[in-house]
Amino acid sequence: MKKFLFLVIVILALFTIDHPMIKEPREKLLGQGVDILSDASNINRGPAANMAKNRIKSALSLSDSELEYLEETMQTDEQLQLFHTRYCRSNDLNLYFYEDRLNTVCNIAAESLAERRGK
Repeated sequence: MKKFLFLVIVILALFTIDHPMIKEPREKLLGQGVDILSDASNINRGPAANMAKNRIKSALSLSDSELEYLEETMQTDEQLQLFHTRYCRSNDLNLYFYEDRLNTVCNIAAESLAERRGK
């Protein structure tokens, strides 16, 4: 119990002392930890999804909600494939894109998926 209490006091001291000898390495270590966590939380966007998203953004003028939906929907190639299957092949109702706009999105998604398969 005494060892645990001593360890807690040492850790608290390291986090509260503002001496340059302690403060600089502590901030560097915490900065590295934050960098590692932020890199781990980034989404690895698939190449086909990224291509489709960029083409859709250039082909259509999107509202903020449509742009947010597009970012969420096309994060990976698998999600792009799921979108294409659900809304383009099965003709399921999409609340953000419909009629000509949905046809444009579907054509771009199909082209992107075909280019990914072709590589």
